[in-house]
Amino acid sequence: MRLFLAIVYCFMNLAGCTDAQNRTIVATSQENGVVTLDSRTEVRMGRARFACQASSAGRCYYTVFDGAAEVKAFSLAVSEERLVDRLPAGFALCVTPTAEKVSAGCKPV
Repeated sequence: MRLFLAIVYCFMNLAGCTDAQNRTIVATSQENGVVTLDSRTEVRMGRARFACQASSAGRCYYTVFDGAAEVKAFSLAVSEERLVDRLPAGFALCVTPTAEKVSAGCKPV
């Protein structure tokens, strides 16, 4: 059955009929040549995997938005990952190395 579903998904992918939110979001910042933030978020079939790879403060602070509305906020330690299901399709994401509150445009509020 799994093989059948994989084949169907493959044909749907070729036809452009798969989940449009499959994407990878990379956030990286440097200051004076030193990485202050490095985060990778992979969204596949409605499941997001957040990974904090580096942060000058030791944590990555994530805020997930649906339009202008905040849906979820959390932090991860460096080298920590988290899987999150049931996020809105096409959600927006802000990730910072500090615990400051941000708007949907990733500006401090």
